[in-house]
Amino acid sequence: MKALGILALSFVALNANAAQLHVHGEVTDVGTREPFGEVLVRVYKDGVKQQVFTTGAEGHYNVRLDNEAQYVIRFSAPGRVTKCFAVDTHGGEWEGDNRSVDLAIEMTLFERVEGVDLSFFDLPMGIARFSPMTGLLTWDKEYDQRVQEEVSRLMAEVALRRSAQGEQAMNAEEDRTSHQ
Repeated sequence: MKALGILALSFVALNANAAQLHVHGEVTDVGTREPFGEVLVRVYKDGVKQQVFTTGAEGHYNVRLDNEAQYVIRFSAPGRVTKCFAVDTHGGEWEGDNRSVDLAIEMTLFERVEGVDLSFFDLPMGIARFSPMTGLLTWDKEYDQRVQEEVSRLMAEVALRRSAQGEQAMNAEEDRTSHQ
């Protein structure tokens, strides 16, 4: 009976598959959610830059990630805050598998705001763990919660600063027109 169990496990192992992760999505404007084109995308594998490309006019990107690596995918555009996310693809895999698991991620970018320290956005906005053997992807929920709290605080500060800058611009325009 024990030999039958080992044989069954061997059969399952021989027929099991590993998967490769295909990350794709769209880069959008945080306010309008409209596609934001010509965004620079940099893909780092184990800390070394592997790919650099720009999204098309519609803001689409596609990246296939190798297994057994740690990735950071960074998005940047002139005048916008750079953002990124991280994916760990370490884990067992089976030889000869060519399955692909799709992961769609929308990355939102927003304009830099003078006077607000937005260096927090240099950190990954999310950290995912992909298991090549099972094809399952999980997000670090504790990390996500901590990041979301700080993002909410910073976005409120950005909104406040933009509002104050808008009022200053309006007052300056009123002063200019009243002196004419």
